[in-house]
Amino acid sequence: MTPYQISALAQIAELSVQCEAATQFPAEISAAQCIQESGWLKVAPGNNCFGIKCVAGQPGEAEATHEYVKGERLAVEAIFATYPSLLDCFTAHAKLLQAGRYLPAWQRYQADHNLDRLIVGIAAAGYSTDAAYVSEVTRIAHEAPVTAALAKARAARRAAQVELAAATAPATPATPTAAGGQAPAGGTSTT
Repeated sequence: MTPYQISALAQIAELSVQCEAATQFPAEISAAQCIQESGWLKVAPGNNCFGIKCVAGQPGEAEATHEYVKGERLAVEAIFATYPSLLDCFTAHAKLLQAGRYLPAWQRYQADHNLDRLIVGIAAAGYSTDAAYVSEVTRIAHEAPVTAALAKARAARRAAQVELAAATAPATPATPTAAGGQAPAGGTSTT
């Protein structure tokens, strides 16, 4: 991996884990699709790192891209959604893949937690026109650097949650003793 890819992967892993915490959508798929779709975040106009097409009423930008039609790669122009931040794009992507035509694959995943089957289900529902989509996203999702970056991001998130919980926990009040004095919480009085 190049230094740029290592840096981008850390950012992608953090965003994927934040999105997973908010939506329950597996970070492995978010990370793999982001890497595949954006070339390690090199192509993310309007913070759209998944190539999500614009829908009516949504802000968007026209961009040159390609689609596969009957196995042939064709240059096309499409209008892609824009987002205030990359995290907003990750969240929109997860919600997209948890509803509509992707809902059956998502429901199956919720029952079996089979990541590879979810990738196949997303593809079968028409996510990508690229015939290599399933093999590429599956490969990326299971690559050691990706799984290690996700594990590191999850550990950092857990540590931050523990730290926050400790910082916001109410102080333990002193415990009254039989003699009316105060004993430290969990301790005993000597009076």
